[in-house]
Amino acid sequence: MQSYVFLTGGGEMGERTRQYDWTKTSIGSPDHWPKSLRGIVATILSSRFPMFLWWGQDLIQFYNDAYRPSLGNEGKHPTALGQKGKDCWPEIWDIIYPLISQVLTTGEATWSEDQLVPIYRNGAIEDVYWTFGYSPIRDDEDKINGVLVICTETTQKVNYLQELTKSKRELEFAIDAADLGTWDLNPRTNRFTANTRLKEWFGLRPDEEIELPLAIAVMHEEDRQRVTDAILRALDPASGGYYEIEYRITNPLTGVLRMVCAKGKALFNEESKPIRFNGTLQDITEQKQAEIKEQLARRKIEESERNFRNTILVAPVAICIFKGPQFVVEIANERMFELWGKTPAEMLHKPLFEGLPEGRNQGYEELLTHIYNTGETHIAQELSAKLPRNGVIEQHYIDVLYEPERGANGDVTGIIAVAILVTEQVKARRQIEQVVAERTKALAERTDALAEANKNLERSNAELSQFAHIASHDLQEPIRKVVTYAGMLENSPQNMGEQAKQYIQKISTASRRMQVLIRDILTYSELSRRSPVFEPVNLQTIVGEMQVEFELLIEQKCARLQYHDLPTIDAIPLQMTQLFSNLISNALKYSRADGPPLITITSSIKDQQVHIEIRDNGIGFDQQYADHIFSIFQRLHRKTEYSGTGIGLAMCKRIAQNHQGDITATSEPGQGATFHIRLPLRHQKTAGR
Repeated sequence: MQSYVFLTGGGEMGERTRQYDWTKTSIGSPDHWPKSLRGIVATILSSRFPMFLWWGQDLIQFYNDAYRPSLGNEGKHPTALGQKGKDCWPEIWDIIYPLISQVLTTGEATWSEDQLVPIYRNGAIEDVYWTFGYSPIRDDEDKINGVLVICTETTQKVNYLQELTKSKRELEFAIDAADLGTWDLNPRTNRFTANTRLKEWFGLRPDEEIELPLAIAVMHEEDRQRVTDAILRALDPASGGYYEIEYRITNPLTGVLRMVCAKGKALFNEESKPIRFNGTLQDITEQKQAEIKEQLARRKIEESERNFRNTILVAPVAICIFKGPQFVVEIANERMFELWGKTPAEMLHKPLFEGLPEGRNQGYEELLTHIYNTGETHIAQELSAKLPRNGVIEQHYIDVLYEPERGANGDVTGIIAVAILVTEQVKARRQIEQVVAERTKALAERTDALAEANKNLERSNAELSQFAHIASHDLQEPIRKVVTYAGMLENSPQNMGEQAKQYIQKISTASRRMQVLIRDILTYSELSRRSPVFEPVNLQTIVGEMQVEFELLIEQKCARLQYHDLPTIDAIPLQMTQLFSNLISNALKYSRADGPPLITITSSIKDQQVHIEIRDNGIGFDQQYADHIFSIFQRLHRKTEYSGTGIGLAMCKRIAQNHQGDITATSEPGQGATFHIRLPLRHQKTAGR
């Protein structure tokens, strides 16, 4: 397989892209891809950010390793690669095609955040959320011919946010609607009075009295001392009587664990003795659970942000993030510093054009400002850039992707830049273009000579064909005479010796074989010499005629010929007769001695191609000779075992090729043989009928 520089690397999808047979798609071989397609495919495969591309009229698909997990398992991967967009996404085509069409028609990019786009993956339709942008991609003629999708699956984030929202609503409802537990402690007797809700939490009946030791026993063992100390502190006049504490209680009847918040106030008499201590008890279990979930979600978001920034630092292409309208360099990887020709100390946390003044007045200030103000994604190839190298300003070329970065409210907060230095590629391409131009001129000068050579070749082929035809006819005449005279001698009433009879019989047999051989050679040569006339041919009728022709032999061998519903195709009638005659004759000839022959002929149609299988239960052959048998004069058996000239299957091969088709065979010794014939259903000159 040919190696392409622009398809190097790229992990799994890089390898699949290199191995894929693109000639079966409408975009054809990578040899003929436009430069723009090569460049964007190289960018996609080398990027660790999820990217997906639709290209051409059929919207043929490309994607990279970063995008591949979004397709799930038992879903669209790997068939999505090279597939038509409409065939790949039937469940959401009515959602995404209007966006694709809009980008192709208007040339304006789109942006969607946390968009619900259900897709088939992991064996089922899943609700999947995406933040994505559709951007137009132009071909070498500056026409919009593709749509680039740069996306991030946000399903997990959306689910977390939905879960947080749900928890928050449940908590708010509990706070607003739930009754508080109320309690009143008599400091003199250490007995409580409480409402029904609080008694229910403590596992008591509504009419049951609460003593302080019982209430403390319900508390979690780790919290008891802390709560006791808080109560004693509240009953101390020096504390002001205030009481607030959170602790856990377990219902002794149901085993339900709750987190509660107790708030109260102690009252004292003139002697500073506590006379009353009351307050409320609030179930804060759900609130605590929600806080834990929120903390976990926040940690996950922070971890995702750290992972994204780590991805930038280790990316194989140059990536950076500019913040704010001054384009402050917030983060950049080593490849980006190499592209700028600057050190991290010169660029980080500074406005771009302050750290890289050499980049001014080249159009980049205006471009970045436009992207920041409009939020549009911008992709450019072979952008000219004058950059510093070892104290000298040099001319370079870069392929670049500018993607707006947005905050939680959707406003643009910065720009993500992905760049690839393509200076050497541009120089090499220009040198190649110059060489191609020179060779094209030289090729044009040789065209006339080549045309003259072709005419001479056609003349030689015509003369050779005429010679073969005349030679075949001239050779048959003496052979006919030899056969005739040998027959006369063999049937002569005169007595002759037994050995003479054997000689005459051998002369007769050899002469007839020579006669059949000359006839088959003439027929074989005429297959390529005659001008074909295609017309509708009913193969069911052709096989029926062959059954009548071989009727006697079929009866002698007790053979069965099974066929049904064979189609009508555009073909040369005589050649179809020769094709089926040779194959049925072979099946009868090479039958086994231990049972009657069974010949089965079936057909199927797919993509305007007819596949015909002729299967027998004969002696078969070793599969290593599958190609050998279609060569002229090639035999697998001695003439004394099976008659024939070794031309029949070569004629079948030539007939299939005359019909823009092919014939192959599969077999095992003693297991019969199957001949596979593939022919167009309609000839190109008659397909319009």
